[in-house]
Amino acid sequence: MIKLKSQPDIESMLSRELLHSNESIKNIYTWINDYFSKEFRLAGEFSAQGMTLRKEELTPYFDIIKNNSVRTIGIDFPVLLSKGENRPVMMVCAMDPLRNDTVDKQPSDEIGYWVPFSIINNPVWQTKHSEKENLSFFHTLLDTYDLYVTDIFKLFYRKENRVSNTISEFRSLPVHRTILDAEIQIVKPSVILTLGNNARDAMCELLSLPRPQWTNKIYTTKDQNGIDVVMVPHISGAANGTKAPILNNPAYDGISGKNNVKYAQIIIKSLNS
Repeated sequence: MIKLKSQPDIESMLSRELLHSNESIKNIYTWINDYFSKEFRLAGEFSAQGMTLRKEELTPYFDIIKNNSVRTIGIDFPVLLSKGENRPVMMVCAMDPLRNDTVDKQPSDEIGYWVPFSIINNPVWQTKHSEKENLSFFHTLLDTYDLYVTDIFKLFYRKENRVSNTISEFRSLPVHRTILDAEIQIVKPSVILTLGNNARDAMCELLSLPRPQWTNKIYTTKDQNGIDVVMVPHISGAANGTKAPILNNPAYDGISGKNNVKYAQIIIKSLNS
């Protein structure tokens, strides 16, 4: 059975580095847990009340956002999915909590919140093929690893016609490395997995790793602490062109599954070989 494990040390760290309100962090994770329980029929009706977050609640490390006119601010809060005790943990990293733009493009202080990859959704209830495909990837990995799913840049926003991950002043904030290092120390992952070009580039930048080019094989290396780091093309349909050489590699012909299920199986095999 899948569980959403509580992470008090992560919550405490986020209340120091991301939001200065410990109460807001706790309320958001209560909401996330209640949503997950509803999705997987572990509880009755979804009852937790959402809350409104505003940029004033960000710590001073993010004054670049607090002191500027921005819009579409988003945070995807990291979560830990588990299928048991004492299992190895894979830390899965996206780049940032991308948000759609608004029609009027007016500045807004409100922060939208969710979780990376919508991973607390139950694949059984999804009607979109793309959502089912994405979730099948994670649930295949869950058969071998507990999954800690996070973003390298915890915040996303737009300023005028630019998005945050293209703003060098934002990308270079020391707090990104501080939070990532804290997550690794708290979670103690056996493996770090990045998905897509942007997550690969951001991770290489933060961990001072050489940036690999995509080939027909799964790229693996180690960080300075000896943790396995895997970097692969994104799981979305938009990345099918860069995934295809891996999925079609004859070396992986014996691996079962299709599309993202096979993709996940290939990653697991590459780590075990």
